[in-house]
Amino acid sequence: MLARCPAIVCTAACMLFASSHQAEKSESEYGYPLKSLTGHSHFVSDIALSNDNYFALSCSWDKTLRLWDLRAGKTTKSFVGHSKEVYSVSFSYDNRQIISTGADRTIKLWNTLADCKFTSEENNHSDWVSCLRYSPIQKTQYFATAGWDGRLKIWNQNFLIKYSFKAHDGYINSLSIAPLGLYIATAGKENCVKIWDINELNQEARKLQTNSPVNQVAFNPKMQWVAAATETGIKIFDLASDSDQAMEDIIVEKPKKEGKPRKSSDKHACTSIAWSANGTKLYAGFTDNLIRVYHVNSEK
Repeated sequence: MLARCPAIVCTAACMLFASSHQAEKSESEYGYPLKSLTGHSHFVSDIALSNDNYFALSCSWDKTLRLWDLRAGKTTKSFVGHSKEVYSVSFSYDNRQIISTGADRTIKLWNTLADCKFTSEENNHSDWVSCLRYSPIQKTQYFATAGWDGRLKIWNQNFLIKYSFKAHDGYINSLSIAPLGLYIATAGKENCVKIWDINELNQEARKLQTNSPVNQVAFNPKMQWVAAATETGIKIFDLASDSDQAMEDIIVEKPKKEGKPRKSSDKHACTSIAWSANGTKLYAGFTDNLIRVYHVNSEK
């Protein structure tokens, strides 16, 4: 594992597929699950936390959503209504509303009692919808969707389209909305992250080079940084800089095969990333079944 910038260091790694019960830790273990939330019958594709961290939303390829009480470790509500796999879910800024989307290309609005209040019938994506997110603050009340048709759509709270345009030539895997709701990051098949100013969407505000397809993108909640989980590792960009190159490139190399030279493919892909609420830790899942935790010291 290579981390060239001293400001970002890996502080821990834990087994992603660890046992669901608490066991004695061996020297090779760094962590274990406190609770195991069971209920979905297929892949879990997205998770959202409530602002008070007491509840979580999950969506799955089993075509359902679940609302979890994290203190009890149990499902409080199951949301049934999508006809195909559900890929993305999001809480509204006040946690009173829920939106979901996926392979059926519809967007559904739910209350926390699992009642579907609205299903989009117009202006839907022409292919799978891979990601949707609410703006995190009340002042900018909108939500955004992105999909395999390469389009970014920005919706009013009443499900009227504000903007819809071709943001990428290839499919989009992920979007992230900046803490103040004024910028959106999108990324996917193309080897770049695009930053969009919601007040001037005729052209991307920034185009950041990743040199690899991107699986997920995330704004730092405190600093002007954006992180990209790519097929060759993690790239972190400083948006206060004029450079379109990453300020930090974090690589996890596969074990070297004896007698064979290293190739560009000898790197574990980063499949998911999430910043801590205070922006000082970056949690990253890799294809070696490990979650790595990177500590950020912005003073260095």
